[in-house]
Amino acid sequence: MMKNSFILFFLTFCTLQSAVAQYTTETFSSAKLERKQKIGIYKPDNYSDKQAYPLLVVLNANSLMEPTISAVRYYERFQEMPPCIIVGVFDQRLEDVAIIDEVARPMNESARFFEFLATELVPYIQGKYPIAALKGLIASEEAAFLINYYMLSQKPSFNMIVSLNPIAIPRVGEQLSEALAAGFPQRLFYYMATADVENKLNYDTAVRFEGFLRATPAHESVEYHFANMKGTTVNAAKLQGIAQALDMCFDIYKPIGGKEYKTKMETLPTGVFEYLQDKYKTIETYFGVKKKPLVNDILATYTAAKSAADWDSLKKLSKYVDDAGYKDTAMPGFFMAEYYEKTSDPKKALKMYQKAYTKSEIDFITLDFVNERITQLKGNAPSKKSKKEKEK
Repeated sequence: MMKNSFILFFLTFCTLQSAVAQYTTETFSSAKLERKQKIGIYKPDNYSDKQAYPLLVVLNANSLMEPTISAVRYYERFQEMPPCIIVGVFDQRLEDVAIIDEVARPMNESARFFEFLATELVPYIQGKYPIAALKGLIASEEAAFLINYYMLSQKPSFNMIVSLNPIAIPRVGEQLSEALAAGFPQRLFYYMATADVENKLNYDTAVRFEGFLRATPAHESVEYHFANMKGTTVNAAKLQGIAQALDMCFDIYKPIGGKEYKTKMETLPTGVFEYLQDKYKTIETYFGVKKKPLVNDILATYTAAKSAADWDSLKKLSKYVDDAGYKDTAMPGFFMAEYYEKTSDPKKALKMYQKAYTKSEIDFITLDFVNERITQLKGNAPSKKSKKEKEK
């Protein structure tokens, strides 16, 4: 597993050369920090100010920015997560992120850095780019523990927390556990990973901290994950943790695969279309992005509806794809034609197949295939009797 992970990241690091045109650095003048702060900003390929993008803020950017960009670009290539704006905070100081054990909360420099992220950096990025509902934080070591404190707010500034090898204060987990149990107005994704190789003391405190965190069951609005990477090095845990956190956070965004189809769609006796509709509504709710339904997902729904003889879903699917950007393809008409054919209305079915024949081919719905359906229907149609036959 570790070997595959390193191979993956070696390959994806290579993609950074093609990302240079979308990556810039600048100096941000912070009133909270009373200094200038270096930040790096990555924009996705084909960026447009007419669509919204999730925001990922990466602390410890000197070491975490490149693997984060690589992982995001990799998943985006396979349509497993949406394009994102990624902002890295470079050259942070230890006093910016360290929490004193006796105090166990942000104070002085760490309090100012904590406020800088939420009240200066995020609004600044929102003013420059169209930012969606999902705002994530990725950090390691001291910074990875600091970002947990955002969860103490009833309306957190960030709703995705990725904490890698945190240098934790275990007892703080009790207070955070109460916040996780109370829940949040929107979904909050939480991921923590820790490793023990040459990191035993920090590993032990992180594990104790996590034990306090889950002492009380988390609210349904919280998606909670903990990866105990015992036997793994710190740097390997960071690379694996970034990839795993993104994979889990954006799981609903992925195209429908064999496992999802067999366990969640194929077993539905009715309401197949509603499954697809709910999936895309959830994507919009979680991430604040409107995703065009994939042909893969539409055809999975079509197959499941046919398997369940859920013809009402076929009818709804026809209207759905017509409104979702497939109006000029043969798909809406083909689905509606098959609905009429299965519900014993061959005249309407023939009319819809003929309409589909005038549209563009898409996937298996070729003009030849549609013509076969038309020919078959015409062949099955009762022949018209001549006037002499009627008089006999």
